[in-house]
Amino acid sequence: MKVYFWIILFHIFCSTSTAQALIKMDTSFTVQGAFIKESKKRPYITVAERIDSTVLTLHQIPYKKTEDRILSLDAYVPRDFDSKYPCIVLIHGGNWQSGNKEMMATMARSLAHQFVVLSVEYRLALEAKFPAAYVDLTDAILWAKSQKQLPIDTKRIAVIGTDAGGQLASLLGTNAYQNKESIVQSVINIDGVLAFHHSESQEEEAAAFWLGGTYDQNPIQWKNASPLYQVNSSTAPMLFLNSSIPHFHTGRADMMKKMNDFGIHSEFFVFDDTPHTFWLFNPWFDPMMDKIKDFLDRTL
Repeated sequence: MKVYFWIILFHIFCSTSTAQALIKMDTSFTVQGAFIKESKKRPYITVAERIDSTVLTLHQIPYKKTEDRILSLDAYVPRDFDSKYPCIVLIHGGNWQSGNKEMMATMARSLAHQFVVLSVEYRLALEAKFPAAYVDLTDAILWAKSQKQLPIDTKRIAVIGTDAGGQLASLLGTNAYQNKESIVQSVINIDGVLAFHHSESQEEEAAAFWLGGTYDQNPIQWKNASPLYQVNSSTAPMLFLNSSIPHFHTGRADMMKKMNDFGIHSEFFVFDDTPHTFWLFNPWFDPMMDKIKDFLDRTL
């Protein structure tokens, strides 16, 4: 009870409101909007939801102050924890421009029985160009590793990302900038592309906006943001979970070959006849989570 009471006080302290600068927000990608779109083609789908009284949720914990505002994360913790747990960092999608950390709540609650789960806010394209999002997420990992208040086993950290978050998760997993302090042990990429300048890529317009110019204008930025071109000996094991839409598999085969050349484990699974946002919906959510938990059990 003492620890439980203490962590509630920590949450209240961290949730103290701070003046935030006005920032541009793109709210075009939401769970409900995706459901309306996809249910027209697949009327049998339902939104995946979880309510679990055994999970303690701590909202709006600040983890970083930028020049303009404070970035926050939501923590999902086993309510009656009695030991340290591996930590999972969740990264939402939205084409690098939209979406929010609350979209990952169902996945977070599904994992929080055996992990400390952090769903992270990061700066999107309307606010800051790449590599700001990568830097924010690296800082979130460093924040997690510095925690004394949350029951985190700092030697066992994984990242899971969907869509744009999948690309960012894989980039974090390559440890692209060779920061030993931010190394993670496992990565799960859910329909996130792995290369922006590639024969299979269809991300040119969104990529150019996020990367601050076209490939011809800034080829180095495009390469630096592509996990495929950052694979090295310290890259983490990765699981690629994909929809049935081919262009979201961009670079996967090439990246798996590169990882194999370094002796690093990778695997993939494609869910048949699925929309891009399959991770939000039944009947795919539970089978996806089974694969996620199995991979995490083997790699953390």
